[in-house]
Amino acid sequence: MARLVLHTRDHPYAIKVGDKEVHICGCGLSSHKPYCDGTHKITADEGDHIYIYNAEKKREEFHSFYDNE
Repeated sequence: MARLVLHTRDHPYAIKVGDKEVHICGCGLSSHKPYCDGTHKITADEGDHIYIYNAEKKREEFHSFYDNE
């Protein structure tokens, strides 16, 4: 089953593992999940809008699943 998952975070989670720090993707766009690859930077100007990003990281504003809204 396909799903859309709403990610509202615009930066990674910093996790300490022993004496090392790793960054876990929080935006959902990383090509190296679960690790951050810096893609979250393209979400900086989203404001209060909701966007869908395609495989090429191009975005389109999301309005509704239904044609009449």
